[in-house]
Amino acid sequence: MEYEIKMAKVVVKAKVKKIKRKFPVQLVAPEFLNSVSLGHTSVSDLNLMVGKTSKMNMMYITKNIKNQNVRLVFKVVEVSSGLAKTVVSSYMQIPYYLGRFVKVGSDLIEDSFVVKSKDGVLVRIKPFIVTKANASEMVLSSLRAESRKLLEKELTSIKAEEFMASVINGKVQGVFRNELKKIFPLKAFEFRRVDLE
Repeated sequence: MEYEIKMAKVVVKAKVKKIKRKFPVQLVAPEFLNSVSLGHTSVSDLNLMVGKTSKMNMMYITKNIKNQNVRLVFKVVEVSSGLAKTVVSSYMQIPYYLGRFVKVGSDLIEDSFVVKSKDGVLVRIKPFIVTKANASEMVLSSLRAESRKLLEKELTSIKAEEFMASVINGKVQGVFRNELKKIFPLKAFEFRRVDLE
């Protein structure tokens, strides 16, 4: 018995790739950092830029070598006319820089808490306090409680971006250190991290 085998015709359709147009975009820092350029990129959908982040050493933003121990995270909040406007969503100190403040004969106080700013933004704050000499547990607890009280009072009275600007320019650290040293002499008052949540 013979069988006739018919081969099916296979039609191959060539796929034509559509080349999506890409738009050049320049990332810029917030106004309090003089809207300096953070770099350039090209994207096919401008809306996809919103929410993207970029981490940079603060030294490259301020052109000041004294800021090399700080990392800033910029978050894109708006894209228009080829510019991607950002906010500083995180401020962080390099661990080894903070570690040099802690010596034998001094005490380290750390904390982590969330405060809602005047404009309703949740801000996680991680202060870093170092005493000039060893202190009692009661004094350390008092310093921690007072620093939290001062930070809560400050943040609830201003916008999150204003607070971040004060942290970046060192204003908050200087004012709070002077306040807290009334309780006990301090070697340092810094922030390990400040994050907008």
